Amino acid sequence: MRCAELEILLADYLDGAVSGAEKLAIEAHLAGCAVCAELARDAAGAVAFMDRAATVEAPPGMVARILADDRIKLRRLWTERLLGFVSQYVGQPVWRLLWQPRLAMGVAMVVLSIAMLGRMWGPAENQVHRAWDRTVKQYESLPLVSAIQSQLEDWTQDAGLNGAQDQ
Repeated sequence: MRCAELEILLADYLDGAVSGAEKLAIEAHLAGCAVCAELARDAAGAVAFMDRAATVEAPPGMVARILADDRIKLRRLWTERLLGFVSQYVGQPVWRLLWQPRLAMGVAMVVLSIAMLGRMWGPAENQVHRAWDRTVKQYESLPLVSAIQSQLEDWTQDAGLNGAQDQ
């Protein structure tokens, strides 16, 4: 057994949930590895300390009083979570609020994002127009489309001639 495997199984070993071949392998590793033996002794001491600690029961009605307290908000609005740090600086000079790293990083990200969008907008718009022009050119060069266009032109010429003869 390796040390990493022992660390994974140590809690189960101390709880007595390991038996059989795994228990024998753990005990053999602990006998041969001083580092893991010390870890097991420390963990066993911590478990024994927690077992000796007295269980404390909450006074009756304590949970209800905590939940009824209007100063405690279990769920804050997103605006309060976003701007909650501002309330620390009420009555302070404005520069203290502006000198916060989160505000500086937020402003920097906005400026960089706008700069990137502005820089990419021109080439992207140009590419869209070129793609549209290529698509229209390919569409108009299709044999079916040219055949339909020539047929429509023939019909409009025939209609124009027939309309001129009727008058």
